[in-house]
Amino acid sequence: MRFARGFTLIEVLVVLIIFSIVIAMAAAVTRGLSAGQKRSITVTRMATVDAAIGQFVAVQKRMPCPADGTLASAANNAGLETGLDANGCTVQTNGVVPWVSLGLTETDATDGWDHRFTYRTGQSLGLTMDMSQCDPAGGAGTTGPPAGACAPGCTSATLPACTTPQNFLNNKGLQVQNVAGTVVMNPAAATPTGAAYVLISAGESGGGGFLNTGVLATTTSTQDGDAEKTNYANRALQATYVDDSINDVAGITHFDDLVSRPSVLTVINKAALGPRSH
Repeated sequence: MRFARGFTLIEVLVVLIIFSIVIAMAAAVTRGLSAGQKRSITVTRMATVDAAIGQFVAVQKRMPCPADGTLASAANNAGLETGLDANGCTVQTNGVVPWVSLGLTETDATDGWDHRFTYRTGQSLGLTMDMSQCDPAGGAGTTGPPAGACAPGCTSATLPACTTPQNFLNNKGLQVQNVAGTVVMNPAAATPTGAAYVLISAGESGGGGFLNTGVLATTTSTQDGDAEKTNYANRALQATYVDDSINDVAGITHFDDLVSRPSVLTVINKAALGPRSH
């Protein structure tokens, strides 16, 4: 009788190599699907926060100030806006979305990687977002605070004292640039285009985003450059924020933050607080 021949060592190795390749390919696909799903969750939740901020502005006629990201979920005042005084939102270091003040859950204010959204707004916008008394035929308007606020009680008889929409918008909001340093939103431009706020997800790398424990997450990437670190939640209010999803532009390191940055005028119009027509 002839005995059945077993597998040779080489055949076993070939099978193991093929099996390893299949496992590696499956893992890569799974990671890709997971990352895509988390990005989708993040974009959906950012849209929810954007809508809630618009509702807040419509009712309060001002921007909400950030909440303190260093507070754990169960802490007193967690999720409540803070830092508002006679000069606006003056304390924004460690700022995250004030989910309680916006009527949201903490989950709504958290990205797909379980980091709270970083949130910054123009300081003076914490005082007013109301342009309903601004008139295109007006002038410089009131001196503040905040500077350029729409003059209350503006009528056709007081037009020289009224404020033009451009004077209201001048130097209000935040400056935004891409990773190459090109300014894409500028509150000091001849036609002001400042961002009313920036809503930032730290992305897959997670660096600079607060966890629900109040701890600042460290990045899982070795590629976070200065541009991405500008958006870190533990930093004070910055002169400019960065929004650019393109990797390695002109040799600049990886950038994976997701950013929402509507203009001041966009938020005002959505809140039905836009300037009247002359």
